[in-house]
Amino acid sequence: AAVPARLWGGRSRCTGHLELLFAGTWGSVCAEGWDPAAAKVLCRQLGCGRPRLVPAPCGPMAADASPVVLQQVQCTGQEPALENCVLQPGHPSSCPTDR
Repeated sequence: AAVPARLWGGRSRCTGHLELLFAGTWGSVCAEGWDPAAAKVLCRQLGCGRPRLVPAPCGPMAADASPVVLQQVQCTGQEPALENCVLQPGHPSSCPTDR
């Protein structure tokens, strides 16, 4: 199943805060495993080229924005889109916001 992704709040469609549409709800990603490989897949999915900045997945911005829909992401960086990665839905039991 496709997992629509969007970036909002930035100066262009390729910058901003990441949200994914999961079970009919747009939510933020505060996920273990969000790393440069996952960012590379996201940028490929959005047609945005190579990622320049990979924000902390559990920064205060992510924690305060919208309900968290993903607690774990595992990408190799070769996937064509995020739905091809291993995604574990749900809210993390502990979301560190001080990184």
